[in-house]
Amino acid sequence: MNDNQLKVIGWIRSGMDFNSGLSLLVEMTNKQMYYNLFSGKDKALTDKLAYEICKAALLANHITWKDFICEVQNESGRDARRASDFDSENEKITTEFPDVKLPQMLPGEENKPKIGEPDSATLTETTETAETIETPASKSLAEYPPIIRRIIHEYAALFQERSKLHSVMTGMPESNAESVCAKRKELFDLIKSISARLEILHCTKKEFDEKGVIPEVEAVFPQKGNEQAEPDLASLDEAALKKQKKNLQSSNSKDQTILDYQSKERTEVKTPMPNGPKRSRIEMRISDRNKKIVEIDTLLLKYAGKE
Repeated sequence: MNDNQLKVIGWIRSGMDFNSGLSLLVEMTNKQMYYNLFSGKDKALTDKLAYEICKAALLANHITWKDFICEVQNESGRDARRASDFDSENEKITTEFPDVKLPQMLPGEENKPKIGEPDSATLTETTETAETIETPASKSLAEYPPIIRRIIHEYAALFQERSKLHSVMTGMPESNAESVCAKRKELFDLIKSISARLEILHCTKKEFDEKGVIPEVEAVFPQKGNEQAEPDLASLDEAALKKQKKNLQSSNSKDQTILDYQSKERTEVKTPMPNGPKRSRIEMRISDRNKKIVEIDTLLLKYAGKE
């Protein structure tokens, strides 16, 4: 995502001020004529301006621009609601678990992103502290299952970490220099990955609050050490690459059946899996496999035309 696209997303999230949008459009296109076309016509040409901005940034076309704006606005609203949902939980953690230190906004190197799960010592200390405090004020938090307390802790840490990354990105110089664009993309990708993790944590916590569902630890915090080592695709020959591709496609087909029918078997009527942490995890698995399939197809090109 380039600088102009980030600016457009920022403009949408900030409320889509007409005059600010007009200045942004002229800046992106270098066409001063837009000032004459739009100035003083904010009531009549608001939609027209929004469409031209999305089009100029190559974010949407005449069919998709409204959906794109709604998607950005909805994502911004979800972030605000999630922050509100977890404010009370964060307050309980800092009040009743004094040994648990959540990230602080500090100057300098202290703000360097440190994304990941709390270490085992911190988790053990947090659990033991919660279980030994029996005051009325802390009892409600202590009664949460350990995995839910762990989710609350990680959500709070990641949310603050993402806020710091947003601050770093918005503070970067407005330049199209290669090094700046590369750093901006790195930050954007990291923010996006954190947002995906927050989505899973939020949905899991919500499912527990509303339905009392306690997730499996492996489902939310998979152990990387237990994963089977993946082969180095570049080292495989043509036959092995094709076999690997077939296995990935087969796994995708099975996962898609689960998404469409909520079971491993197809039925006459689809019963799509509702949005939630389980669906998000399966969709992410399919997406990861698709990336590997593309990589395999690229490697197979060198065998094209050979007998």
